[in-house]
Amino acid sequence: MAEYLQAPPRKKALGLLADTLTSGQDALNTVNVPYLGGLGGLLLGQAPQYLEDVSYGMPAFRGGNVATGGLGTLTPDTRMLDVATLPFVGAGAAKAGQVGAKTLGKEVARQVETGTGLLGSNVMNPRQYALPPAKYVGKTLEGMPDIVDVGGKLEQFGTDQRLVDIAGDYAANRGLLYNPAEKYAQVDIERAKRIANAYEQMSNNPQALPTKKSYDALIDETQAQYEALKKAGYKFEFMPKTGDPYGNPRNAINDVVQNKHLYIFPTESGFGGTRAKEALKQNPLLKKTDETWDGKPVLANDMFRAVHDVFGHAQRGVGFRAGGEENAFQSHARMFSPEALPAATSETRGQNSWVNFGPYAELNKTASPIATQYAEQKTGLMPAWTWLEGLLK
Repeated sequence: MAEYLQAPPRKKALGLLADTLTSGQDALNTVNVPYLGGLGGLLLGQAPQYLEDVSYGMPAFRGGNVATGGLGTLTPDTRMLDVATLPFVGAGAAKAGQVGAKTLGKEVARQVETGTGLLGSNVMNPRQYALPPAKYVGKTLEGMPDIVDVGGKLEQFGTDQRLVDIAGDYAANRGLLYNPAEKYAQVDIERAKRIANAYEQMSNNPQALPTKKSYDALIDETQAQYEALKKAGYKFEFMPKTGDPYGNPRNAINDVVQNKHLYIFPTESGFGGTRAKEALKQNPLLKKTDETWDGKPVLANDMFRAVHDVFGHAQRGVGFRAGGEENAFQSHARMFSPEALPAATSETRGQNSWVNFGPYAELNKTASPIATQYAEQKTGLMPAWTWLEGLLK
């Protein structure tokens, strides 16, 4: 049996490189870079560990589906990104020899914070692109898939601590108990299908007293959340008539965390389903607010789209497919009062469950935003379990 427990032969050249990098990383880690940790980890990432594995024959790609000839589910080892940056690290090491490791550590922090120089650019670490400035990066949700392919480029998403703090201050001022999310919520498919069905069965009844109270509270709290963002320097505009400037919706998150800015798809250009004209006559979210963007009046629904994209998606860096939408609901729901939460659930978890797990679920899995079949816009409330069940502590 012992022969089966022996490690495979090690490739000498790769092994020597891995050993050298590991020693260098340990030495550099004695220098701490403000906000970022050890200098060795910052410069070399997981390249030493990856090369160590490869030296023993570990493949660069994992998975593979026999039914598709071994392709379908193949995924690259993301540590390859750290290996790709090694030529740039070599240049940094040369400078370290000139100015000393401690001085370089301070320079690294300056470049990353200001977005200048080799380390502050996307060349050194392309995964930094989707994150806010280093000093504002908060703790990533536990279990969150943070590396995402955005238009052929791998980017890392995470928590913008500024938005977590704004949400906490807002809740405190409103007398709400705010407990920020800590874990990435996994979609419960059976529950999501039940919520999709609940939304399908929900009546369009804006005149019902419970519905009216909840939507009035939702609009009031949406405006208060918007004012908190505005006070903190966030700006919003309607998307230009020439079309969506983001291409990939993930770029909207980038715009928020890097520029404190967001383009909003105007409600008047699309308001959910074939019964939109009927909804236009009754839906309270279609009333005008006192705000204007580009000289145009902002509807309550425009404002809700803005605050949900910021506090729901950008705050934690979660996307716009099924998993991202569930986690956007999980984050944003914590900012609403018990009166407003039922309406907020209809507008978010209800509609998104219908899109992702309703009658057009298969089509919508791969559809572009334009081709996606969206839920009919209705003003109503679903059963209480739809906003209470599965809400993480």
